Amino acid sequence: MPIRVYDSRTDIANLVVRPAIRGRFMRMAPGPAGRMHSHDLGGEIFLVLEGQCEFLVEDERVTCGPGQLIYVEPRLKHTLHAVGDEPCVIYLSVTPHVEPTHTQYDEEYRQLPPRYGTWRGTGQGDPHPDLATPELAGRYAAAARHLADLARANADVAEGRLQALRAAAAAEDQPACKDAMDELWLRLRDVLQQVSALEYDWNALAPRAMPGR
Repeated sequence: MPIRVYDSRTDIANLVVRPAIRGRFMRMAPGPAGRMHSHDLGGEIFLVLEGQCEFLVEDERVTCGPGQLIYVEPRLKHTLHAVGDEPCVIYLSVTPHVEPTHTQYDEEYRQLPPRYGTWRGTGQGDPHPDLATPELAGRYAAAARHLADLARANADVAEGRLQALRAAAAAEDQPACKDAMDELWLRLRDVLQQVSALEYDWNALAPRAMPGR
């Protein structure tokens, strides 16, 4: 598959929308900031490409110009707006991008009920229009069971490997430490890859809860 190149001058839209990440360019005219929101799981990076952008994160605010970047931790309320006389262009990414991707609040900042499927890619509707909701639910359940099996297997191996790691560290046996750590990683990698698979099945299922989906 050829590598796709995106351009901030023309691609003002969601560019990549996956459970692992949502990335986009955004152009904003100067104006007031919108209401703050947060992300339960996702950390968000904002990189200013053109103009001046003010970021509000909880009770702090900062203005950034071209080449400057901020990172917002999960669960912190935040918003942004262009300031000055010219529009601003930013790149942002949220990772992971797991439904419900945004937590919204009312005027008094009381948390609103979750909404699903509000941040799909440009022109993207239901990614599985030919699959009934019960089938998507079955896929999610199967992925969750497989994750549980891998987590149990990881825990079983980890107990023995951690003992070996402690013994090797006490003996200052670096090759044995490395061998134990490598085996721990291989088991953990399987678990984390299955977490990604579970997120994919969850993101496909969750929007079916919303009217018209």
